Amino acid sequence: MKRYKLLEPDEVEPGAVLFEEVRDAQGTVLLPAGTTLTEALLKSLRRRGVEALCIVNDEISEAELAAERERWKNRLAVLFRRCESDTAGKTLMQYLIDYRVGELR
Repeated sequence: MKRYKLLEPDEVEPGAVLFEEVRDAQGTVLLPAGTTLTEALLKSLRRRGVEALCIVNDEISEAELAAERERWKNRLAVLFRRCESDTAGKTLMQYLIDYRVGELR
């Protein structure tokens, strides 16, 4: 379960909101995250050869997101159960939690 959907430009409806910025092949930012897409923007992205867009997934409730965050925390706790006294292991686990849980925002 993710807070975003990865779709081809032809699958995206006007009014959708970008979860991540859109870049061209050279890495130049074409549109920032949070942009509400219009038909004109979608047409421009198609012309530029953009193959996929990361769109906000509004179909997920906050309760579902909270449950998914908790599931990831519990899974990582199991994977790192032997690292309780290992500072590096604890640090890595916290980075992974931050990454996984942050991805769901």
